[in-house]
Amino acid sequence: MRLPTHLSLRIAACLSTAFLSAGCSSSDARARDALGAYQSAAAANDLVGARRALLKLVQAKDDVPDYWVELGKLEASMGSYGDAYYAFSRAYELDRTNVDIVRAVTQLALRAGDLPSALKHADELEVLAPGDPWPKLTKGWAGLTESHFDQALAAADSILASTPYDPSATMLKGRALMGLNRYDDAKALLIKQAHDQPSDVGSLQLLARIYQREQDWQKVVPVAQRLSQLNPTDSNYGLMTVEAAFRSGRAADGRAASLRLLKPDAPAPLVSSVLSLWEQYWSAAQRIDDARRLGAAAAGLQSRLVYAGFLSRLGSPADARRLSAAAATLPVDAKSAEANAVFGDALWRTGNVGPARARLDAVLAFDPGNATALRSRAELFLRLHNAQATIVDAQKLTTALPTSVPDRILLARAYAAAGNSAWVDRSLWSAFQDIPGDERLFAELQARRKGDPDATRELQEEFDRQRDAKLSRGLL
Repeated sequence: MRLPTHLSLRIAACLSTAFLSAGCSSSDARARDALGAYQSAAAANDLVGARRALLKLVQAKDDVPDYWVELGKLEASMGSYGDAYYAFSRAYELDRTNVDIVRAVTQLALRAGDLPSALKHADELEVLAPGDPWPKLTKGWAGLTESHFDQALAAADSILASTPYDPSATMLKGRALMGLNRYDDAKALLIKQAHDQPSDVGSLQLLARIYQREQDWQKVVPVAQRLSQLNPTDSNYGLMTVEAAFRSGRAADGRAASLRLLKPDAPAPLVSSVLSLWEQYWSAAQRIDDARRLGAAAAGLQSRLVYAGFLSRLGSPADARRLSAAAATLPVDAKSAEANAVFGDALWRTGNVGPARARLDAVLAFDPGNATALRSRAELFLRLHNAQATIVDAQKLTTALPTSVPDRILLARAYAAAGNSAWVDRSLWSAFQDIPGDERLFAELQARRKGDPDATRELQEEFDRQRDAKLSRGLL
């Protein structure tokens, strides 16, 4: 999404004019301080500090559109498109004749799914800037949203006729071709665009998703690698590379991509995402050795505990105990709760069921919603053939983490252990609807429909629909 750039100098010039007047008001002084803080933060590439300073700037002077534009640009660069839309909308209220602002609110309204506003602003933009491609693009995207794929294709082709490599028009055409089930044509278009415009991230993203849909993981790898090179700070592309490499049998590439992400200071959510891929797609013993080494080197306690939990689940609970023991102090408190949950999990996996149960109970007495303790105790109860207790903890767990696929499957296993087949199907189907396009849930349901061709066909059709919807999500 192209947004107005290089407005900092205009902000500075505007403020300088105010400061050279007979006297500065308190709002001028606050604005001057905020601008200084913004420039310092921007120079240090401190996006959070820059955002904080810009918020102070628009609070001090909320009637200057340039300030809102600068804030909107920053929000968009950080991926906060809702906040960016608000900032540009405020700028638009103050200046409805600025082409850059009207174009930005058009794009952001479209991204937000606000089609009426997007079309309204597109009409305004057409008057202000005849020949600007965004009115056509907006109408094309609106057509795409309403499944008028021919209309979207025509809009894209009309722009590409004059600007053959326009990224937004290429993306629109690719999506329209997909809507018309012309996947080979879409791939050919995107492959050519990737060759001729190597930095077109949007086309690369769409090409990767088509390959993912086709389960052609070998072809996903180079696309994901290029996306990672273009956006080295975006871990999502690194994770895509890891998954594609392992799923295509390129374990060495998957491990190398993983290690690029798993630096000592890697945050716990990123560590968890990588290890989840290891758990699903990499079975080599090397993963245990790597997790043991990386866990010992992790700078943060929470990341270290993620490694410990992984080791505990995958057959090395003694390592998990070593990684978590120092932080698993008693009595349980806010600082030690997670460490005690991980330590308790490792205890029962090494045969110390009584101490493990006491430790997990203590964590949940302090924090009834601790997901690690709930999951561990549910699995312990399942191991002890206490299906009803497993169900209770698994229900609490899925309430706390409704989008966790392994936990939804754990709940289904609990119902199966209790002999409640109807609730197994119910819980899996509910998860399948809540977390669309997930292969693990699809496989669980497919296994339960084995022998029923009609039910299997209907499940496959629903999964295909979910996967196609997921393919297009978030690409504008």
